[in-house]
Amino acid sequence: MQSLIAWCLPLIFAFAATVAPAAEPLVDDRFEGESSKRRAMRGPWKIEGGTAKCTQDNELYKKFKDHGPVIWFDAAFHDAAVSFEFKPDDKVKTFVFTVNGAEGHVFRFVSSPAGTTIVAFPPGGDHKSLALARGGPKLVPGEWTKVSVELHGPKAKVSIGSDYSTEIEHMSIDREKTVVGLGFSFGTLELKNVRVTSL
Repeated sequence: MQSLIAWCLPLIFAFAATVAPAAEPLVDDRFEGESSKRRAMRGPWKIEGGTAKCTQDNELYKKFKDHGPVIWFDAAFHDAAVSFEFKPDDKVKTFVFTVNGAEGHVFRFVSSPAGTTIVAFPPGGDHKSLALARGGPKLVPGEWTKVSVELHGPKAKVSIGSDYSTEIEHMSIDREKTVVGLGFSFGTLELKNVRVTSL
């Protein structure tokens, strides 16, 4: 028995050395108190009890050139997994997930009562969007919707709710990113459990 243990120990240690520890999250926001990674903007956000909640202020919407409330999460990465949950009321017209880099927009999806569209922004001065996928799920008022977005090189995997998942690829995704944004227009939106982890 002792000889068997002595024979197995080097293998156990070698295996343990090859197992990388889990990556520390770049953002892990449970909406409890202040966070150096979070910037709540363009609206009266209320952050407490594990959620962030905001009702659009129409004067601010016009002031910011028809851009609604948003929370930006500062996270520098090339490849990462982003997860969160959101709950719109029946007056929300759009929910917008955005990833930006130093030069501007990189990747986005927009959900509305009509469905979801996924777009990328090829590098360049005009930042015109390129639709990569259409026909995704519609907004579900009054319910929490779980979202997962994995960005790895030129590929993206987007999962929204329990029934929708799609994988897309475009070279413009394969860039350094600096910030993740969760925003909306009109009505009231709640957010919780925001997490960004390097891949």
